[in-house]
Amino acid sequence: MELTTTVWTAATYQEFLQDLRDLGDDHFRDRSAKIVATERPLLRIPMKTLRSLGVAISQGMPRDFLAVAGTEYYEAVIVQGYVLSRLPLDVAYFTKPCDAYISNADNWSVCDMVIHFKQVKAFRAEFLTVIQRYLQSDNPWFQRTGLVFLLKFYLTPEFTEVALQLAVSVDSANYYVQMGQAWLLAAAFPNQQATIYQLLRTKFSLPVVQRTVQKIKSLRHTTANEKATLTALLAEKRTEAKRRGG
Repeated sequence: MELTTTVWTAATYQEFLQDLRDLGDDHFRDRSAKIVATERPLLRIPMKTLRSLGVAISQGMPRDFLAVAGTEYYEAVIVQGYVLSRLPLDVAYFTKPCDAYISNADNWSVCDMVIHFKQVKAFRAEFLTVIQRYLQSDNPWFQRTGLVFLLKFYLTPEFTEVALQLAVSVDSANYYVQMGQAWLLAAAFPNQQATIYQLLRTKFSLPVVQRTVQKIKSLRHTTANEKATLTALLAEKRTEAKRRGG
């Protein structure tokens, strides 16, 4: 179907789903399931193809598409993310569809699609209230999404301090939330080393420190001295955790 001219109805959306099924590749489904833990059926369509579909839809009637789109497949949700990423919306009109999209998340990949939501750069200050709401949610996927927004769009001279403060405010035992914190701290590390060292020593749990140290040490630009400092910091944190536990 020609996505740039499609008039979106329940019927044409079903045609779109059939096209998605036709694009699926059985050979890669097991491999994809190991990478993305989702309760939805997986068609195993390359992300490049899903992006192309989202671009084409966004050139036609994207809001009508989002109005009828469902969650039948993991890939259907991802396409919605690509469509939303290309809508020229201000903060007042962006928040509701963004909330709706994240409410469909059941895995990290859906959350991490927000790295493409570049509209946020036009209203960073105003959107902080939305991010705070996400971080305060009991839903770990909203929490991870908030952290991904921070690491992608808020590690700037104006907003880095508040981004790190918000990362500290999240207290979660969820692996994917902790990895979001670690990813954010690692991204900030090159320009905020002293601050990151201090935060790891005083503000974060041992699991978050472990994941952050591992992430930073895996980066190509991390020096031997920095790795040694991180290793020592982690050892101190482990000793402290044992002492408190004992």
